[in-house]
Amino acid sequence: MMEDLNTFVRFYGHASIFVQTPTASLVTDPWFSSRGAFLSSWHQFPRNDYLDLGALREVDYVVLSHEHRDHFDVDFLRTLSPWTKIVIPQYTDDYLLNELKGNVPNEVVVAPSHHKVNLSDDLVLTPVVQSVPIWDDCTLVIETPETTIVDVNDMKVSAKDLNWIRDSFDIDYLFMQFSGANWHPYVYDYTPERKKEISRAKRENKFATVHKTFIASRARWLVPTAGPPCFLDTQHYDLNFDGDSIFPTQADFYSYAQREGFADRTIVLLPGDEVVDQADHTADNEERLKSDCFTRKTSYLAEYQRDRLPLIRRELDSIPTPEGSLLNKLRDHFQPLIASSAFFRRRIGGRMLIRTTGAHPESLVVDFTRSEDSVYPHAGESCFYTLEIEDKLLNLVLDQKLSWEELLLSLRVRASREPDQYNESLVVFLRFADPDSYRAYARYERRKQLDERAVVHDNGQEYEIQRYCPHAMADLSQGEIRDGCIVCPGHGWAFRLSDGQCTTSSVTIAARLIQSSADAGTN
Repeated sequence: MMEDLNTFVRFYGHASIFVQTPTASLVTDPWFSSRGAFLSSWHQFPRNDYLDLGALREVDYVVLSHEHRDHFDVDFLRTLSPWTKIVIPQYTDDYLLNELKGNVPNEVVVAPSHHKVNLSDDLVLTPVVQSVPIWDDCTLVIETPETTIVDVNDMKVSAKDLNWIRDSFDIDYLFMQFSGANWHPYVYDYTPERKKEISRAKRENKFATVHKTFIASRARWLVPTAGPPCFLDTQHYDLNFDGDSIFPTQADFYSYAQREGFADRTIVLLPGDEVVDQADHTADNEERLKSDCFTRKTSYLAEYQRDRLPLIRRELDSIPTPEGSLLNKLRDHFQPLIASSAFFRRRIGGRMLIRTTGAHPESLVVDFTRSEDSVYPHAGESCFYTLEIEDKLLNLVLDQKLSWEELLLSLRVRASREPDQYNESLVVFLRFADPDSYRAYARYERRKQLDERAVVHDNGQEYEIQRYCPHAMADLSQGEIRDGCIVCPGHGWAFRLSDGQCTTSSVTIAARLIQSSADAGTN
């Protein structure tokens, strides 16, 4: 409970924050569906299905940050009071707006980025949309007379966005995702040892990024939220117990905070906990970390799995099997998209092989080197990327009942790539599957300001580097130097200082040695 008992804040799990003032109430990103998300692969951890949701169904406002199904729960939204309004950020596309209009009868309010929206006399919302266009995600700033909450959720905050937020608000509570939300490396054909190596590096980078963002934000308190999911289907159940997983628990993050010396400014919340304004949260943290979900995780998840497994099986069994070959549907899906964008054809520049399993297995090529006749049966052509997908899941994508990104996040695919390099253009192409979005992304890429430089030091040598990462414009000058590379604070991409080459993709940055240790000694 906040000062003077005028603001009440309760955490409902994952990224769901309930805020109530004397004149209004809201809840962010409610996720309670017993079906989980992403083809029932992801489930809420800790579980929150025991909570009384009556107050949430009667809120004045539901605020949705973005369209991912662990933030956009249609099952819950359909139970809202008809008087509840849904607030969404103003994005460059209307995907989220159209999804809401097609599924929920409630009024939708579209809020411009960086503008205060007065929900009532004592409740103000300011959305801060991610600077990189079409990567739709948003930080939510919630103000009451007593407190300011900055809910970053999944957004990768650029230096520009963070500076604006910090300079515009005196932040009390920074809610931020500390867990990964990706399909790499788990769907790839790496050895178990290689998967662990990649996961460990991603996890360390994520923790370090959260820590740096917290310091830079000057917030009073850090609340690690927006994850992790747990995996209750037998196919992915072992991920819950991988000590190097990119899906660590709050207990894992709290141990990191203790090692790095900021645990005394970190708050651990379980679903249903109130956010209490007090000088020291250590005792509450230690008590919450004794919860069964952390201390008896094996039995806790076994019981959870018993409850959810019938629902998961029912959900997967309800997906219809296609009647025959998917070649024509795949051609109808991809051919107009490939023909619409020479920019993406150049950027991707190769062939993707899609192998289907199930009732009608086949191997089909999606050829980005052609503007016409770009989808055809595989006849031995070399392909730089391979996806293996059950035919009924691919059919959902082709029927526009599932997005490519949702399919990948479900981890219900297998992938390989040669060379083993991240191809952002392919991911963007699949994720948005829309010519207007392609044009917006191409315009953004062309006008990127990549000529700004920064100076960094490594082992007594001075390097001038391109300041902003070409991936998502994170400030490389704020990155760690590791093994002769500058490591991006945004997504962990590593660029060699010697020549600017990324170690995991074909992307390069400008980088040059401007003073060596020998040179420095002669000055």
